Amino acid sequence: MSLSNKGREQTLDVNGNQIALRIWGNESGHPVLALHGWLDNAASFDRLAPHLQNCFVVAPDLIGHGRSSHRRGDSGYYLWEHADDMNALVECLGWKRFSVLGHSMGSGVASILAAMNKSIDSMIFIDGMGAPFTIDEQDTVEHLKKSHRLLRLALRTRLHGFSAPDSVQFSSVEAAINERRNSIDGTLSAEGARLLALRDLLGVGDGYRWRHDPRLVLPEPMQLTEQQACDFLRQISCPLHLMLGRQGLFAGPGFDKRKKALPWAARVHWHDGGHHFHLDEPDTVLIEQINAALAQSEQGPLQRLVNE
Repeated sequence: MSLSNKGREQTLDVNGNQIALRIWGNESGHPVLALHGWLDNAASFDRLAPHLQNCFVVAPDLIGHGRSSHRRGDSGYYLWEHADDMNALVECLGWKRFSVLGHSMGSGVASILAAMNKSIDSMIFIDGMGAPFTIDEQDTVEHLKKSHRLLRLALRTRLHGFSAPDSVQFSSVEAAINERRNSIDGTLSAEGARLLALRDLLGVGDGYRWRHDPRLVLPEPMQLTEQQACDFLRQISCPLHLMLGRQGLFAGPGFDKRKKALPWAARVHWHDGGHHFHLDEPDTVLIEQINAALAQSEQGPLQRLVNE
């Protein structure tokens, strides 16, 4: 992929936080906010965004991820905080209408953003169906207790990543790439792992460490319930397209669990590949489907009704 396809970099101050952006396309194109998944970063869209036609794609590193700021020690990483950050970012960018492309956790952030901002023309979820981590309502108290214990344990024992900020985690870039590839579901390709890892690595001393906030691996004390996650999906009023991997997170019971909460007009498309199929090897069909959905968004709601 040529250097121009890798996008250009920009950093914006949003509510006192530095948010790193990777940008593709001309500002005159249709605005698209691309939201990555948990522990990923803006490089998640490196192989897809260059193929989006007539679009101005802005992919932020969510706070705590990649090259963006970390939250203060007395704050957390709740989905609604990410959504509030993105709402403020859109205001900084001066967008009046825009589309959202969300992968995994990014779809959860998007579902909450839809409740905050009614200027969204369309949403496209990639292997995501809203909030990825939920609890049952009756488990709220026990979950809070457990998350508090885990944080104290991590700080006391200097768990992996909670050590001094200049300590070395990896002796080589390849070691970091291998860890990234083998994390979570283990289906990420070598090239996909390389792209994500390189954006998240920081050179320290004679080695490297992750840039992202280690607190991201800990559960949030007040997690959304499954019912709340479904409620956020139901209230989405703009056109919604779901691109799901046949070997992804929703290939089994996960899809059945959420499908009843989808808006009636939501369209579901299945693609070969795992959780990061859009990054591993975005195929022609995926690119065509996303471009078609975004082209409809550019027409505006009245023109869409005429065409349909």
